[in-house]
Amino acid sequence: MLQALELQDFVLAVSVRLETGAGLTVLTGETGAGKSLLVDALGLLTGARAETGWIRHGAERALVQAEFRGDAPNFATRALVASGRNHARLDGEMVTVGELADVVGARVAVFAQHAHQALLSPAAQREALDRLLDQAGREALASWRDTWQERRDVAAELERLRSKARERLQRADLLDLQMQEIDAAALTAGEEQELEQEASRLRHTDKIAAGVARALARLDADDDGATRALATANRDLGDAARLDARLAPLVAELADALSASQAVATELQAFLDDYAADPQRLDQVEHRLARLQRLFAKYGDGSAAVLDFRDEAARERADIDAGEERIGELESRLHHLDDRLTELAPVVHRARQEAAARLVREASPLLTRLALPAARLEVTLEQVPPGPHGTERVRLDFAADPGEPLAPLSQAASGGELSRVMLALWLVTGSDRPTLVFDEVDAGVGGRAAAAVGELLAELARRHQVLVVTHLAQVAAHADHHAFVGKHEEDGRTVATVAVLDGDHRVRELARMLSGHENDASLAAARDLLTRADSTRPADEAVRTTTAPRRYG
Repeated sequence: MLQALELQDFVLAVSVRLETGAGLTVLTGETGAGKSLLVDALGLLTGARAETGWIRHGAERALVQAEFRGDAPNFATRALVASGRNHARLDGEMVTVGELADVVGARVAVFAQHAHQALLSPAAQREALDRLLDQAGREALASWRDTWQERRDVAAELERLRSKARERLQRADLLDLQMQEIDAAALTAGEEQELEQEASRLRHTDKIAAGVARALARLDADDDGATRALATANRDLGDAARLDARLAPLVAELADALSASQAVATELQAFLDDYAADPQRLDQVEHRLARLQRLFAKYGDGSAAVLDFRDEAARERADIDAGEERIGELESRLHHLDDRLTELAPVVHRARQEAAARLVREASPLLTRLALPAARLEVTLEQVPPGPHGTERVRLDFAADPGEPLAPLSQAASGGELSRVMLALWLVTGSDRPTLVFDEVDAGVGGRAAAAVGELLAELARRHQVLVVTHLAQVAAHADHHAFVGKHEEDGRTVATVAVLDGDHRVRELARMLSGHENDASLAAARDLLTRADSTRPADEAVRTTTAPRRYG
């Protein structure tokens, strides 16, 4: 709920703060004092286009701030800067004007001569009608919206998969060829290291054989071979050990060396006996290494990397197959959702037809009470391609005078008529916004019709916080809160002020509105208006207070 509205250097308002309460608040005052400026200011917070003329002459900027009670954000501010870019804030944090409008617009509906969007947009007219749907209609519409959203998601995913079908098939063929090439190579991890070692041996068979032969000759030569030298040394040391027991361990070690030398010589001889060059095996090994190097150049540095590549390719190939299966699943789901929408469309349409009939039936007598006795209101449900809200566009058609053809409300109603139509509609359908602001709702009415406007505004104010700019005492008499907008000269310039009226001050203002001046007759008439307005209130509503006026600004 709107708790307060503050203006600084906004046209005539140098510094004005209007505190508001629940129920019906009326704004009255002198002509040209700036009553509608308060409505313009709220419109500015709900996204209306800023005008440089709103900045008070001589000021650098104008500030409009609304204070709300309830869920955060609690403060919404818009500043108009004469020399630069305008600013918008929520609880002190800088936001875009659009973000500000979204937040404030969800809480406040401003309906003035130049702010008709609240009722003129097809979306708003549809939302108003849908608030009259019966339980079955609301459930069908909710099911439609859920089904439509799911269908949109399914269709988007299906389109994404279908749009890349050719790329996926090409990718699948490439992956198959790559995996076939790797599988055909029968690669094992670490294979290249073993092959490189074998190739090195095969390339140097002559050098290997010559080296082994020379080593064998040094070990087993008849005269000066190492084995014969070890045998002689062992025999000589044995003779010495028989004379000195301390040499016995060395004799044993020398005997082990002799045995090892003899064993090595035997193995070297066996190696030479079996050793032979194998050019064919070298060709095989080198061919295998060349094949592996081609794989490494394509798929990774080494057998382990190539095998990892093959595993990843297999996973991607499986995903492609799964994608093809997913297309089939999505096509089936899309068909099911289309069938469901086909079932729901006539249910939603019938529910809207019934709601439209109810809207016209209940709004028509209200329009008569609002001084539009010849007005005709109809709801047209225009068939359109299926969308998130059904298969029809809701349009309110209106004619204010006898013999005039029905036309869309945006074309057929004047500002004052539009305000009264909206008042009637909101009385029937309710509103999803807690605060409703009217300007010129009583334009062109008087007498009993004016009293009816006041009664209906008071009725609406039992469900919403309502702010109204009015020139009619018959409307103002129904207020729960009455604010007077005045003006005075200060330092040679006109300054607007706002005062909350109670008690005798309010009676005098109503008398002024009735006759233009205060006298016994107008004062009596004002009191009579208040008495009659009170008589229309429910018995459990509080009686008005009679405190002295408070003045702001």
